[in-house]
Amino acid sequence: MAGKSTKDENGVRRDSQSRSARSARLGKRLDPDLKSWLDDVIIPALVRDYLAEIKKQNRLATAGHSEVTSD
Repeated sequence: MAGKSTKDENGVRRDSQSRSARSARLGKRLDPDLKSWLDDVIIPALVRDYLAEIKKQNRLATAGHSEVTSD
């Protein structure tokens, strides 16, 4: 899979690939059992924790009292 090649502000060549190309390449290097375990156990747990944290932050943000004062 070919990606785009660009130069950064220092003139260093950078190759970019889509996220799916990177993950496909990574999947080829992982043991199939390990990849399956990551996909079925670890990633869903990380997503659940992330969503719970976001929900908690949103509750705290909306529960706070903001007072508007005028001078």
